[in-house]
Amino acid sequence: MLLTVTTLAVLGVVASALSSRMGRWVFLLPAAASLAAAVWFGLQGPAVAAGAVLQERVEWMPSLGIAIDLRLGALQWLLAMVVLGVGGLIFVYCAWYFESRTLAARTVGLLTGFAASMLLLVLADDLIVLTIGWELTTIFSYLLVGLNHRSSSNRRAAQTALIVTTVGGLTMLTGIMLLEAETGTFSLAATLADPPRTAAAAWAAALMLVGALSKSAIVPFQYWLPGAMAAPTPVSAFLHAAAMVKAGVFLIAALTPAFVELPWWRWGLVTLGIATMLLGAVRAMRQLDIKVLLAHGTVSQLGLLVTVLGIGTQASMQAGLALLAAHAVFKAALFMVVGVVDRGTGTRDLRELGGLGRRMPVAAGAAILAAASMAGIPPMIGFLGKEAALDAALADAQGSLVAIGWVAFIGIAAGAALTVAYSLRLIVGVFFGRPGAEVAKRSPMLVAAPVALALLGLALGFAGDAISAALLPHAATVPAGEEAPHLALWHGLTPALGASALAWLAGAALHVALGGRRRAPQGQDPFERGYHASMRGLDRLAVEVTGRLQSGSLPLHLTTILLVVVAGPGVALLLAGALTADLRAYDTLGQVGTAIVIVVAAVFATTTRGRLKAFMLLSVVGYGVAFMFLLHGAPDLALTQALSETVFLVILVLVLRRLPKYFTDRPLRAARYLRALLGIAVGTFAALAALAALQARTATPSSAAFYEWAYDFGHGSNIVNVTLVDIRAWDTLGEVSVLLAAATGVASLIFVRRPVAGGSGVLRQPSKASRSRGFLAGSFGDASMDSPVLEMITRLLFPIMMLVSIYLLAVGHNEPGGGFAGGLVAGIALAVRYLAGGREELTEAVPFDAGKLLGGGMAVVIASVVWPILIGGRIGESYAIEATLPLLGDQKLVTTLFFDIGVWLIVFGAMLDFVRSLGAGIDLHGEQDLAPRPAWRSDRSLPGREVAQ
Repeated sequence: MLLTVTTLAVLGVVASALSSRMGRWVFLLPAAASLAAAVWFGLQGPAVAAGAVLQERVEWMPSLGIAIDLRLGALQWLLAMVVLGVGGLIFVYCAWYFESRTLAARTVGLLTGFAASMLLLVLADDLIVLTIGWELTTIFSYLLVGLNHRSSSNRRAAQTALIVTTVGGLTMLTGIMLLEAETGTFSLAATLADPPRTAAAAWAAALMLVGALSKSAIVPFQYWLPGAMAAPTPVSAFLHAAAMVKAGVFLIAALTPAFVELPWWRWGLVTLGIATMLLGAVRAMRQLDIKVLLAHGTVSQLGLLVTVLGIGTQASMQAGLALLAAHAVFKAALFMVVGVVDRGTGTRDLRELGGLGRRMPVAAGAAILAAASMAGIPPMIGFLGKEAALDAALADAQGSLVAIGWVAFIGIAAGAALTVAYSLRLIVGVFFGRPGAEVAKRSPMLVAAPVALALLGLALGFAGDAISAALLPHAATVPAGEEAPHLALWHGLTPALGASALAWLAGAALHVALGGRRRAPQGQDPFERGYHASMRGLDRLAVEVTGRLQSGSLPLHLTTILLVVVAGPGVALLLAGALTADLRAYDTLGQVGTAIVIVVAAVFATTTRGRLKAFMLLSVVGYGVAFMFLLHGAPDLALTQALSETVFLVILVLVLRRLPKYFTDRPLRAARYLRALLGIAVGTFAALAALAALQARTATPSSAAFYEWAYDFGHGSNIVNVTLVDIRAWDTLGEVSVLLAAATGVASLIFVRRPVAGGSGVLRQPSKASRSRGFLAGSFGDASMDSPVLEMITRLLFPIMMLVSIYLLAVGHNEPGGGFAGGLVAGIALAVRYLAGGREELTEAVPFDAGKLLGGGMAVVIASVVWPILIGGRIGESYAIEATLPLLGDQKLVTTLFFDIGVWLIVFGAMLDFVRSLGAGIDLHGEQDLAPRPAWRSDRSLPGREVAQ
């Protein structure tokens, strides 16, 4: 099972890479993989029907009780067959549907990734892993709906689907965390085996139900699904008909055995299901676009599924799962037929279609069979499911659940009649009547997949016993109701059959009464109006808040943030009285002297008017902190702090060239005192918060074991470095990602300028055409500022500093240093080279793009974390390789060195980006500002008027 999920995920990446060569035929790769996996899962069917449960487990985060735990029971088997079987045929259909190589290339990876995510969702027994699959399907759906990003309607539809399903998913996650707090486990099977009966568990079930309803487009969330049909037809067939929208139904079916006895469970699901079923059916009968018609029909059918499952008995569970399988088969077939019609005629408008039955007989046959299954007409599988649903509702109406049974029975019968009506609207409007649009010749293979699904729906109609046997193990887990009867085409003359016959007649009469193609008056969905109104209100609120708080004043922004810090957690800290332990003022006189220097420098930095003087004083504060680390016996921290402070000073000097020499005289003296008071308050809070956090510990901190871990598992004696690259490698990975993003952001701010006439506005690299050689590279090419001696010295120092950088990288696992410190030294070497010789000297030192260093470093870091999985290890695990080398003797290489190398590349690349952006980039801007403006850049130049040069 895990192999199938992994294969599909990897295949999505491979297929995307091969799409440029294979074109649309690349879809046959995931098609073959999906259908082969469907065969394997199909072979497990007899064992699953006998009650066997297949499980695979890979430990992931044992300390949190989270594992990649996959479970194949009857419910999971059914959904896996839908994802792989129906999905595989849709991939085959894609190979003949997509004519654009570009669109096929953009679709294949996303659609295959969705299949992997959906399979992970339905197989996951761990609720956290299930949530990951859940959210991945949401993301892939958003990307697939928004494939045509130039279309505003596609973008709006994708955004609506993303917002609604994400809010539902986060609500579900809240319920999962609450449920775990009650049960002590994330295992769905363990929860179902011993469901909690507390009020908190009921709230957890309600929150999870909200997520399920939003995912399956149930009232009040139904409005997102029709808009999502803006995606290409194969995407709609897979995501929004066969698979993704079934995720919510799947979760309801999984949770019903545990929570069906909650007082509101049955009535809530049945009420919302009937409302969705009727609303979707009524709106389907009003549509002219046949794809939108099917979209609203899908909403209606999802409401039917929720209604039947909501009855909460063994018979209704079996009927609901049979309907789920039927819906996946007939609705995917119908969507693909719509795609065939659209490709053949160039339109989906009922007013322009008609008479296609003679010109597209194979597609018409597939559509008629699929629509018959949707309308519940024998001998299709849709008839089996609908009859079983009516029987289950009627059995409850005559048993202990009288009221809910009759409500469900009447609702299902009414929905069946409306389904017949919009099914006739589709079939008659497209394939019968007067001929409409012309039909272009298409490959017969385009109809192969819908024909296969239509025939499958017919064959399954005669397989009632086999379907019953496959679904019975999960249906039997429902505590209410008697054992579900076997599905069959004929149970005799029953009330359910009579209700079906009345539904057929009523639906046909309704179709005739509405005049076939005539469109009834239609307004916007009230729930959709409410959604758009709430989004407009949220946007307006954001504008108002932003307008009041984001005034453009950096001091005001900082003051607001710091005031909140002091007024919120600061006051709470003081009121809590968290500081109880005795504190020592100092250990040595060196600490006292260093602290005095730091305080004096900080005070003078806040009172001086000169910017350069203030920057220098701030650096004194930073170097003082580094010396304090050294006094406490932390040379690695002291080295990193000193190097970081040096880099900070260099960046400040580079920025200083574009700022006034002095700070403004404002604010007034009173405001300065207030700011000083706020600064003291924030500093005091930061110190007290750190002390309170240390004193609040009740257990031994995990860092106490770092000494042993560094030696035993990290194979190093520098605990700080081993912690960064091994013990807490995930944290470091996130931190270097932030550094990469910051470097990219700085470069974007400098090199991407506003477009002007005659230019693109993008300056990716400083020009080499001019020479800027000033001491601070701020003279914009003034040769009088050249210093040959300084240039010579820096050129001599540069390789020495680079060697020191490499040395720190190499010894960092056992001595002070590491990739971060080494990268900073290399960055300082770049800054020195630039300060002495300008941007051309920098280009000569590093003649390649910083982005390659950043990207390569991130790739090395990720690879060094992930590669142990390939040899059966854990993520981020390190290995020591020992060897005896000539001349060097016994040597040991720890694999985390490669992680450190990646960090070195990222830090070096970030420094190169900073120096090029804040140094060379600003030089170039200055030269452009001083250069004469050509006529086309003069705002006041007129045609025919020359501008003096």
